[in-house]
Amino acid sequence: MTGLKRLSMPRRIRPTVVVLALLAATAGCQSEGWRFARRELPVAAPHYAAAPASHDDHASSGPIVRGQYSADAGVSTPALGPRTSSSWSGYSTPESYPTTSVSSTSQPTVTTYPNYPTYPAADGTTTPTTNGTTPTSSVLADGSQPATPSPAYGSDFNEYPRFVPPVSGDASGMGPYEIDRGPDPTLYPPFTGDPTRDIPLRIRAEEAMTGRFILGVGVNSDAGVVGSIIVDEQNFDWRRWPTSFEDIRAGRAWRGDGQRFRLEAAPGTQVHRYLVSFEEPYWMDSQVSLGLSGQYYTRYYESWSEERLGGRVALGYHFNHALTGSVAFRGQRVVLYNLPTLSPPELLEAKGASGLYGFSAQLAHDTRDNRFLATEGHLIELGFEQVIGTFQYPQVNLDIRKYFLLHERPDGSGRHVLSLSSRVGWTGSDTPIYEHFFAGGFSTIRGFDFRNASPYDPTTRVYVGGEFMMLASAEYLFPITADDMLRGVVFCDTGTVEPTIGDWTDRYRVAPGFGLRITVPAMGPAPIALDFAFPVSKEDTDQTRVFSFWMGWLR
Repeated sequence: MTGLKRLSMPRRIRPTVVVLALLAATAGCQSEGWRFARRELPVAAPHYAAAPASHDDHASSGPIVRGQYSADAGVSTPALGPRTSSSWSGYSTPESYPTTSVSSTSQPTVTTYPNYPTYPAADGTTTPTTNGTTPTSSVLADGSQPATPSPAYGSDFNEYPRFVPPVSGDASGMGPYEIDRGPDPTLYPPFTGDPTRDIPLRIRAEEAMTGRFILGVGVNSDAGVVGSIIVDEQNFDWRRWPTSFEDIRAGRAWRGDGQRFRLEAAPGTQVHRYLVSFEEPYWMDSQVSLGLSGQYYTRYYESWSEERLGGRVALGYHFNHALTGSVAFRGQRVVLYNLPTLSPPELLEAKGASGLYGFSAQLAHDTRDNRFLATEGHLIELGFEQVIGTFQYPQVNLDIRKYFLLHERPDGSGRHVLSLSSRVGWTGSDTPIYEHFFAGGFSTIRGFDFRNASPYDPTTRVYVGGEFMMLASAEYLFPITADDMLRGVVFCDTGTVEPTIGDWTDRYRVAPGFGLRITVPAMGPAPIALDFAFPVSKEDTDQTRVFSFWMGWLR
């Protein structure tokens, strides 16, 4: 074996030490780099009755000695026993890494890890203590500081070679010590001054994939089947136009400024939606975000068809990680067609094309841990909009959701969650029928057909909705399988929609039920939901639906 010399074995050296030396010598022929000790320093022949047990992949037969830093005394290491008459002979390394010996008066300080005990000194007078999170330091194998100074407070970080070879030599003549060959080691000198001071960190980050091309399908009992084709880029740059086709192929075009761009086409059986959106999260190098979007939307309802074409401009601001605010303007051209022969007055007033121009403001406080399947936190959204144009009316919406984590496994899985939610909405008397509130279906009150738990015109048999809505729901989510892919729910949905805020003539609806949540990782974070609800309080004109389902949709 190249680079390995014959070892002399002093009397007090045990066979285990020799085996470790051979293994260290073999590893030394395969790697290069700076040499330093970072972990444990075994010594032979204990000088006290017993030492705490050490659990390590390379445990030796002797006790373990570690250095420790304290704010009062600096860096210290327990004293070792008397030096033996003959020192441990190291092996030879490549010429560029000369072999050195560590003298008994220059013992290397080695790092310790949180909650490892500090062992007593040789004379047994030191009381073992626990390091906890006490900062520690490392030095080179010969006991000196690294040739290139390690980072101190306020200094830049220095990089060392990626691989660290084993170190030859002895520690007070007792035996070899263990070497940490982890990648990119950084050595820290003894701390000075206040140990609670901030330490400069050097963070090395590599950008992950920021663009996505998505093909998907969403299914639910309210909107039927909806396909989805999405191009999404989270690091967009509208100013970086391609100079050649190679820029497009290599992904350099329109990328690099941290903007967000989304292009979406979602054709379906009952809904068609086409959307393009752009967001600048730090508009003009400020904390204000700028959002632009354009949309074309078509929806086929039971009593009419609706087509919308418009755009939206929004400015947002993050007050902190949970509190956000925004102001926005929207402009839409709305067309109602395919009306029944016998239509209620509310529907006839909105027939044909109309223009809406709305100015809105919203405040939201969101601490949920997951927007698709939250288990902790809350969401509070308050929004106001004033609409002008063909119709003029104000509208107010309040949405409150709270999630309580009742129980979980030690590893954080198997969560039992109680969620409570409430929604209240009010709109002015000049609101067109297509902007009215409706209830019924998976997103409002389960157990009822879509939009069919709402005010009803008995003459024309058309659901016309109302100007006031109040909904409330309680749901208990629990795991069924150990991997959390299958969960169960029990719930109770309640609510009402009234013609006006002062007209509470409709009966308050109540529908308890149960269901399943199926999470398929390959299909995205949104679970498949299957629910069964049974109305116990309803209007005679309401149409019920016991089973409801959705996939790839938020409730």
